[in-house]
Amino acid sequence: MSEKKQKDPKDIDLIQRAIAGDLDAFGDLYERYLALIYRYIRSRIAIEEDAEDLTEKVFLRVFQALDRYQDQGWRFSAYLYRSARNAVIDYYRQYKKTAPLEDADRQVARIRTLDETLIHSERMQLLEEALSELSAVYQEVIRLRILLELPTETVAIWMGRSQGATRVLLHRALNALRKRVGKKDAQ
Repeated sequence: MSEKKQKDPKDIDLIQRAIAGDLDAFGDLYERYLALIYRYIRSRIAIEEDAEDLTEKVFLRVFQALDRYQDQGWRFSAYLYRSARNAVIDYYRQYKKTAPLEDADRQVARIRTLDETLIHSERMQLLEEALSELSAVYQEVIRLRILLELPTETVAIWMGRSQGATRVLLHRALNALRKRVGKKDAQ
């Protein structure tokens, strides 16, 4: 066995070892995907501490359900993403029970921390407002592909679409965003 394989085992190997009781194997998965899942959650949750807590909850849930994980040819990161997406939805359901779930993304765009307010210009605020007015699927593809800079292949897997359909969706989402920003600029 090569030294590279020993240093960087495949996800499925780590999953199988973790299911067998090897906590270090799950620790390797955690380290491998922590930053990616945190960035996704942080892009949806404005409060940093809540995003950190939610990220930990996602990994805890995944760890507790790992024995039910079945390799279906998808990347493990897609499994984590779905868990993170569901956790964000649950967060907003609990965060403000009176607000419809569709408003959750709009709330994220409006909640700003002091340092974010100082950093972002009026143009960025315009862009965020326009983004919050897009459909949830358009917002999601823009967040994953543009803001998180994930490859199209990963975004397609995470969203359960083909790469071609994901590219078309991103193109349409960006066109819709451009139109909204143009309208807001004209106001």
